[in-house]
Amino acid sequence: MVIGLIGKDLSMTQSGRVNDIIGDGEYDYIFIELDDPEKIPRVLQDMHFDGFHVTNPYRTEVIKYMDELTEDAKRIEAVNVVTRIPGGKLKGHNTDIKGLEISLRDSVTDKKCMVLGTGGAAITAACALQDLGASEIVLVSRNAEDARSRISDDYEIISYDKVYTHNSAEVIINCTPVGKYTNIDHSPFADHRINMRIFNSLELAVDLIYNPYRTKFLQDAKRLTGCKTKSGLEMFIIQSLASRALWLGKEYDKEEELRFVTPLKRKILENQLNVVAIGLPGSGKTTIMRRYAYELGMDFVDTDEETEKKMGMKISEALSESTMGEEYFAAMEQECVREIGHKRRRVIATGGGTAMNPINRDVLRANGIVVYVKRPLDMLDVKGRTLSMSALKEVFNSRDRVYKRTADMVIVNSRVFGGIRALTGEGNTYNFELKGFVYFIARKVEKYLNALADDEWT
Repeated sequence: MVIGLIGKDLSMTQSGRVNDIIGDGEYDYIFIELDDPEKIPRVLQDMHFDGFHVTNPYRTEVIKYMDELTEDAKRIEAVNVVTRIPGGKLKGHNTDIKGLEISLRDSVTDKKCMVLGTGGAAITAACALQDLGASEIVLVSRNAEDARSRISDDYEIISYDKVYTHNSAEVIINCTPVGKYTNIDHSPFADHRINMRIFNSLELAVDLIYNPYRTKFLQDAKRLTGCKTKSGLEMFIIQSLASRALWLGKEYDKEEELRFVTPLKRKILENQLNVVAIGLPGSGKTTIMRRYAYELGMDFVDTDEETEKKMGMKISEALSESTMGEEYFAAMEQECVREIGHKRRRVIATGGGTAMNPINRDVLRANGIVVYVKRPLDMLDVKGRTLSMSALKEVFNSRDRVYKRTADMVIVNSRVFGGIRALTGEGNTYNFELKGFVYFIARKVEKYLNALADDEWT
């Protein structure tokens, strides 16, 4: 079988990887990028394809070319899966609602729910919430008047400046594209200057975006309200499994298919997440993480090095230059961190002060496993650095708490690489001990990835 994925920009989708795994050789999965919706009928009529996946912005557009629609597709007015039925006709389905209902499970029953957005994804979410027994559903739109003219009266629709009137929401679902790759330093609320602290009853925040894994919306929700958070990755996997069943003509067995979710999450996250080192200057971040990248076959990036390239001078020169100084360096570093944060599966070493910028923290955590490399103060390497030991103690006292709060794990580097085996006269001790420490960190990262994949929450 041959299945085509129809969309406009498919460069960041994980659909190909997921379907290569779950298809198990039963079908080939081909990307079909279309910049013009007028090309859709020609693709759908190509009998080389046995079915299609449809992604934004064409989920509503394809409806007019369907010979049949399922009840869910009619209700939501969006098609994300197309199958061929006898006579070569086309049937439109919507598996997004199934994915969302299974992903949310019993988290929304009798809860007041707020849905950000009024597009196809938002209507899907509203229908799922209705089916799951939500007590109240409010949709939030940038243009509430327009949304009211095209959406049924089943839901209350408000603009962002009225969000505070529903600050008793217990569940909020982001169904907008704001915050997706490569716009990871944005969120719908932050862009409208809404502080999520107003939601003092919030229990769960969900983002349909799965790349990045921890969107700014989710990070703000957890940090400011303490609620549980959930990425769209699980929903994406479940709807992909439901789509596979349709193409292969199999009955969808929820319990049977759910066994795929954890291993699929694990593989996707391994391919998507960076490993990011934060910590004081001289803690060994660059040395250790450069070797980590080499040993694991990953690309290495140093934020200080990249910032110096962008500035065209050393950091010390920029800081001492009267027309530049700290403010200029911080702005250039932030721009550099944003560019680096948009990459996937990189090993990133940061400058000592990088994580003190809250924008940098959000960007690095969005698609990163953050490792705090902590080194005893008397072992910190201050040679060639502008900080004295007394200054380092002061910096440590101000930064340690921020590092811990930002990190997913803390690694204590109390090693002097090459110092142990050298006592016995053995050769090449530095490389041997550094490599051993790198694989110690790699095992910790592996364990964290397994736990992340197994956890229902983000």
